[in-house]
Amino acid sequence: MKSFKTLGVCDELIQALQKQGIKEPTPIQEQSIPVVFKGNDVIAKAQTGTGKTLAFLLPILQRVHTDVHQEQVLIIAPTRELIKQIADEAKEIGAILNVDILPLIGGKTIEAQLQQLGRRPQVILGTPGRLLDHAKRGSLHLDCIRRVVLDEADQMLHMGFLPDIESLISQTDSNRQLLLFSATIPDKIRNLAKAYMSKPVSVTAEGKHVTLESIDQR
Repeated sequence: MKSFKTLGVCDELIQALQKQGIKEPTPIQEQSIPVVFKGNDVIAKAQTGTGKTLAFLLPILQRVHTDVHQEQVLIIAPTRELIKQIADEAKEIGAILNVDILPLIGGKTIEAQLQQLGRRPQVILGTPGRLLDHAKRGSLHLDCIRRVVLDEADQMLHMGFLPDIESLISQTDSNRQLLLFSATIPDKIRNLAKAYMSKPVSVTAEGKHVTLESIDQR
């Protein structure tokens, strides 16, 4: 079992994790975190409850340039409940690293969100529809985004969000890093990965066992 330190997680975050009773990484974290730090695109097959949220949040937030005040990370998930859950974890980490995090979900007026976007938060979270709305308004600057996370990608596919997701990804920096987390990997998700990823690493977490492999892009 590797430690968070050997995976590259900074001491400040390790101390914060220990205070929450998290002392060692789960299999999905152990395999995903170093790959994300390297800048690889990732396809991770992982169920809820495997620790997948920290598997992308820890390396993604640690790599944010805190001296650059513009959008750098886009996290897309299917529901406002999941966005809120991820945002709560992200804000705890962000407070330690001095990273500005903004969830865009329903329940807040567009006007309030426009004002918040004006400060150019480094990490934006949202459902596809709300993110696309802000992108069309010009209030969300997607061309600066260097890292994109799709969480519960299969659920977004089932909910009909695939065209919105493709529209969002295509407007981000062409050299972006794309991380895809999904309980299942249906053909349409594989096709999405082929279209927008470069030599992705595939990680599968099934219970306590994780397999790691490179996917040849043809």
